[in-house]
Amino acid sequence: MIHPHYDIIMAGGGAASRILLYFMRLQPGFDQLQILVLEAENRIAEKTWCFWTQQQHPFEHLIRKQWNELEFKAGDYTTRESINPYRYCCIHGADFDRYFNVEFFPAYPNVTLLQQKILSAEHTNQHWTVVTEQQQFTCNRLVSNAALNNVSKPMLQHFHGWFIEYNHDVFDENRALLMDFALPGNDQFCFFYVLPFSNRKALVECTYYSAESFDPAIYQQEIQQYLLKRFGNNFTIYHKEQGTIPLQLHTDAIDAAPARINIGQSAGMIKPSTGYAFQRMVEDSKLLAATLHKEQPLRRKRHRRFRFYDGLLLSIIQEEPGRAVSIFQHLFRKSSMKSILTFLDENSTLAEEAKIFSKLPWWPFLKRIKLNG
Repeated sequence: MIHPHYDIIMAGGGAASRILLYFMRLQPGFDQLQILVLEAENRIAEKTWCFWTQQQHPFEHLIRKQWNELEFKAGDYTTRESINPYRYCCIHGADFDRYFNVEFFPAYPNVTLLQQKILSAEHTNQHWTVVTEQQQFTCNRLVSNAALNNVSKPMLQHFHGWFIEYNHDVFDENRALLMDFALPGNDQFCFFYVLPFSNRKALVECTYYSAESFDPAIYQQEIQQYLLKRFGNNFTIYHKEQGTIPLQLHTDAIDAAPARINIGQSAGMIKPSTGYAFQRMVEDSKLLAATLHKEQPLRRKRHRRFRFYDGLLLSIIQEEPGRAVSIFQHLFRKSSMKSILTFLDENSTLAEEAKIFSKLPWWPFLKRIKLNG
């Protein structure tokens, strides 16, 4: 049933809103809250999320495949390592979407999902007024997963991927290829990413970092050539995906408006240097759901030094993409996969970070520290 007023309106659906709802359902009194989720369109089924974890995951039941070994390739250098105690996991958007549509939303009639585009949201008289193309609602608290418009134009991580199947065994299904810088002489920061779901099936993606995305034909040509060179041409494509992730450096002030909570992209849950977001949203949502009743709920915190590291790396990728590839090669050559994943998780110590940085070319970083100092 659609109501004119709600306790909570989620402006923008997507994974962030659904993950938060998943944890909110565990709190006392959740079924007494009237919650409205407004999203212009649902494209969750088109996505694939990956993350690494050491523990049993809240969405363990949706993990399609996991790997205990990762591979990195750049030029003539290749490394393959166990990531124990981590495991690298993949969730298909179609499985995630199906779970919420078939199991979650029917189980909680107090949550209403509407496909409506939001035109405006304004806070007046102790409540929010949200106007869509079809109607108007009010709520006590607004949870926003809408993209930010008040930040400078970000660098983009943009990619196209093919889900393919060969007619013979070509992949090692126990090992995922995290990065393969397989385009020598390319003046862009570009790598391939291979997730084998079996010895014959895999997701193969071509990923670029740049200010603008490209014509789809460019990615398709790159993937075609990569597959022919590495695995041969006896494959069929059974699905395709594409995406664009904004790589933005956010400030810590993510909930400035009264009775408004930003989540997902607008809360800085996309790691600026890598584009990984799913696990960060899970960690943030778990804290937020447990303290949502408070005026200032708890959120996932990050030390400012990691924002600084991300800014330096993004600057190098943007200005010297070839140098950035060399930095990644040094990183994976000199540091273990486990230590790199811990660092990317922002769980490393200063001593561990100093050890990693001591093995990297120092001049590109020092030059940018001087320029920004």
